[in-house]
Amino acid sequence: MTNYTKGRAKEYRILDRLRLEGFEIVFRSAGSHSKIDCIGIHRDGRIKLIQSKPKSMSDNKKKEIADDLSWLNRDFKVTVEVL
Repeated sequence: MTNYTKGRAKEYRILDRLRLEGFEIVFRSAGSHSKIDCIGIHRDGRIKLIQSKPKSMSDNKKKEIADDLSWLNRDFKVTVEVL
C-alpha cells in the first residue's frame, strides 16, 4: 500500500468520525497539499480543521505543525454566498 493510499484511507476514517460526531458538512481537501486535510462544520457553530499525519511521525513534529496552525484557533466571521 502506498503512502498516498494509507493517507487517503486515514482521511476517510476521519470523515466518518466527524459524521458520527454530528458534523453535517464534511469533506477532505483531496490532492491539495494544503495545511488542512479534512474539514467538518457542525450546526452548533463548531468547525474542525484537521491535518492528518502518519502515526510514525514524532510527537515533536506534530506539536510543531500544531503550533504553526494555532492561529486558526480563534473566532472567524463567516459569510455564505450562493452564486
